[in-house]
Amino acid sequence: ALGGIFPDEKQPGFKNVILKPNFVPGLEHFEASHEGPYGTIVSAWKKQRKGVEYTIEIPANSTATLYLDDGKILESGKPLDKNELIEIAERKNGKVVLKLKSGKYLFTIE
Repeated sequence: ALGGIFPDEKQPGFKNVILKPNFVPGLEHFEASHEGPYGTIVSAWKKQRKGVEYTIEIPANSTATLYLDDGKILESGKPLDKNELIEIAERKNGKVVLKLKSGKYLFTIE
């Protein structure tokens, strides 16, 4: 699944969304959406000269768990710890797990 939108088995009905985007070599951009019971979930990415621009939309009354390769990750141009809607849940073995509240996010990943 290139968009990487999955239900969370622990919180059925897309109350919490699992996001595992697949930034495929040779593909310049991809957008996926899923109409869940709380609204539309969007996972879209576009390759940039340096890294990837990744847009996420989480509907109201929902949350998301985002899995990424660790590196230089900014949200709306700011470090992750400057956004109160983002919790860095885990960082190890070159991976980072982020907990996101409902809203729109624009990540840049280098």
